[in-house]
Amino acid sequence: MEAMMKKILAVLLSLGLLPALVFAGGAAQSTSPATGPAEFTATFLKNDWHGDPNNMEVLKKLEKEANVKVNWLIYPNATWNERKNLILNSGDLPDVFYMNAVNNADIERYGPQGLFVDLTQLVNQYAPRLVKAFDQVPVYKALCTSPTNGKMYVIARAAEREANTLISQIYFYKPWLDKLGLKMPTTYQEFYDVLKAFKTGDPNGNGKQDEFPFSFGNGEGTYSITQLFSMFGYGYQGFLATGNGGFFVNVNDKAVFVPGTDRYKEAVIWLHQLFAEGLLNEEDFATSDTKLLNSKCHADPVQVGSFVAFDSNIVCPAERLDDYVRLDVPLKGPHGDQIWVSAGNVANMGGTQFVMTNKAKDQPAIMRWLDAHFDPRTSIELFLGPVGTTLYDNNGMLDYIPTPAGLSYSEFRYGNCPVHVPLVIAGDDWGKTVQVMDEDAARLDWMRGPLKPYLTQKFIYGYANADESKWMLAQGKDITDYFRPIEAKWLIQGGIEQEWDSVQARLKAMGVDDYTKIMQSQIDRFAQYSK
Repeated sequence: MEAMMKKILAVLLSLGLLPALVFAGGAAQSTSPATGPAEFTATFLKNDWHGDPNNMEVLKKLEKEANVKVNWLIYPNATWNERKNLILNSGDLPDVFYMNAVNNADIERYGPQGLFVDLTQLVNQYAPRLVKAFDQVPVYKALCTSPTNGKMYVIARAAEREANTLISQIYFYKPWLDKLGLKMPTTYQEFYDVLKAFKTGDPNGNGKQDEFPFSFGNGEGTYSITQLFSMFGYGYQGFLATGNGGFFVNVNDKAVFVPGTDRYKEAVIWLHQLFAEGLLNEEDFATSDTKLLNSKCHADPVQVGSFVAFDSNIVCPAERLDDYVRLDVPLKGPHGDQIWVSAGNVANMGGTQFVMTNKAKDQPAIMRWLDAHFDPRTSIELFLGPVGTTLYDNNGMLDYIPTPAGLSYSEFRYGNCPVHVPLVIAGDDWGKTVQVMDEDAARLDWMRGPLKPYLTQKFIYGYANADESKWMLAQGKDITDYFRPIEAKWLIQGGIEQEWDSVQARLKAMGVDDYTKIMQSQIDRFAQYSK
């Protein structure tokens, strides 16, 4: 009887009269629902510029191709971490953690526990375009694979953009420089002098001391005071760290714990002076997003004398872009250092853009949706916006529709596409399939020209294995929780000279040497991936 049923089922399947049954994660799962599209839940982490995912044409396109309905769980990116921990601990999980909603440490902790689905077989069965992407960009598959057990719990993003390894740029408002008879600064002392003049010289002419000499944000390294630390010998973003290696920088493939160096001490003393004199703003240091920086840069009359950002067009109105002039060569520090620290890998490579949880019922349908991301044109639209809205087809080459008046390019782009999702755009696609972005063309000229001799350090990009993740979630977090408030106090209130020795002793006792070994192993591991 059992043999006869198998034959009947086989015939019905061959005629398309039954939905196919497959085994995924140990349970039979239908590749398509009996009625209507398959539904599942996915997180959407919304930044300051993102539009509503329910209205994004490119996301509707994915749903249509895969015959699914995504019920979006929308969260503000700035406050997601607190919510994430509650969700992970509650067990009330979405079907998909999307857009870097969990990090690599979460993957190594919860993946082996069965909370996240190993995608290895599912990719081979249901995602042929993703398999092709792994072949197209060899390091990509390694970035999706756990270094602990070789399983694939995550699908990352692979948008190879050399220009994005350059994490930030510094700009000065030239009309103010001209009005005050100043030149672009070339040293840390000249930088101080310019900021002092911006603060006291009433360059906007309204009779008020309402100018911000230098503005920044503290939510990510791109908008932070990272490059100001570089003048003292080391790029640094530990003040942003959450136990993920921000205290370290890669110098000639060696991990350096920056807060343990005398150069760090000098930098903090100098930066505290700038905060104390109002040349740097304490409010900026306490800001975790770019809203404040955007608001200041749009003020009328002009209030911002200089700032740091990924690109000026992200935070400035179009009519002021020509007036904000980029600093082309790093400022020379007190010891003659001129360093511009960069990202630790080809930026936009890596991440945890897609993670399926054990709550997902129709895994094959979700995988069809994932695979639709890797259609070559769809990948571009997910990253840059849909054709017909932000892009147009120029005889086979995708090019950019001008940004509408009243919007920044980031508002235009992120309003129409998610950006931080699984996709693949190979390095040689730029200029062949899609036009090189204007901002990238200018950055590449800069990187390959005047800036090239100074790109001598980079931040560490790595993927911790299970043991390393466990250490970082425990001892590493203890170090972060101990040191970050001290560092903030040193920068804003001072006191590093009096407390330096005792804090160094405490950090040593807490395991900084072990931390350094872990970060070194990640440098070595990524070097192997990249071969």
